[in-house]
Amino acid sequence: MTNNRPTILVIDDALCVRQSLQFILRDKFNVLLAPGALEGKFYLSSHHVDIVLLDIRLKCIDGLKLLADIRERFPYIEIIMITAYASVETIRKAIRFGACDYLIKPFDKDELISVVRNALIQRENKLGLKNELDMLKESTLYLEHIIRNAKDTMMNSSETNLTAMLLNIDSKDGYTWAHVKRVTSLSLLIAEKMRVPVEHRRWLKCSASLHDIGKLNIDTDILKKESKLTGHEYESMKKHPEEGVKIIRPLPFLKRAVPAIKHHHERYDGKGYPSGLQGGAIPFKARILAVADAVDSMMNSPVRQSPCALERVERELQSNSGSQFDPEIVDIVIRERLLSFV
Repeated sequence: MTNNRPTILVIDDALCVRQSLQFILRDKFNVLLAPGALEGKFYLSSHHVDIVLLDIRLKCIDGLKLLADIRERFPYIEIIMITAYASVETIRKAIRFGACDYLIKPFDKDELISVVRNALIQRENKLGLKNELDMLKESTLYLEHIIRNAKDTMMNSSETNLTAMLLNIDSKDGYTWAHVKRVTSLSLLIAEKMRVPVEHRRWLKCSASLHDIGKLNIDTDILKKESKLTGHEYESMKKHPEEGVKIIRPLPFLKRAVPAIKHHHERYDGKGYPSGLQGGAIPFKARILAVADAVDSMMNSPVRQSPCALERVERELQSNSGSQFDPEIVDIVIRERLLSFV
């Protein structure tokens, strides 16, 4: 057989039909002959086949079932049904199961050639569309790769700059940088125990790392003050989440970090700031940050004369569960003994 001619597989249990089709087609096509489904499946698995001529009424298997099987396994092979007992319902089923056309025995030579050529055209069109879609998919994946690398580059570059900003805050109060690292660590532990997806954990890490970035815009005297803040000073300090948003918002690739940064001081009962959000309306990452931030403040805040013991921190979390904190997150922290990692 020559390789440059289309290959047609005839599956028909009548020898005379197979021989007749071979006689008509052999001058223009490579022709494979199969007396049944098993032989037909063998040829489909071992040869390059372009068109299948399939008898609707085979002895050992329903031709329509074989049609569906071939269509599922070889979606780019065109199938032409052949029958001596055509009915509207049978033809409708054949088309619905994936046949591109049908022929009625005995065959008209010209009609047979015409139907086969049309099937080849349909096959070429499908393959052309498949190639275009494959190329488009490949191009899309390549562009996504470029965009991802560009985002990572920008993220790394910006993370370096933002880290420098945090260290600048740390130089003012000697606390923020270490606090940020501990809050980030505890937030990720909570997220891991809650089986938060990896991509969301990545953004939680980003949000936690930057949650106090707004302190850049808070007066140094307030940041350094070791005694309790006055009412006016406290109101100024409460602005740092929104000030953080102002710093982050011009960096569009960090926009997914904004909600947690803005709302990490909301309370579960709606009495927090800056928006007074309540319960599930508070972004989930912000609810994790709220717990982690409060835990570290209780255990490591320079304002406190002595850090809180683990037992006291647990009591504080439990007593404020459902009011200040998300109860589910508090339960995870206590049940998994995450305080011992702070």
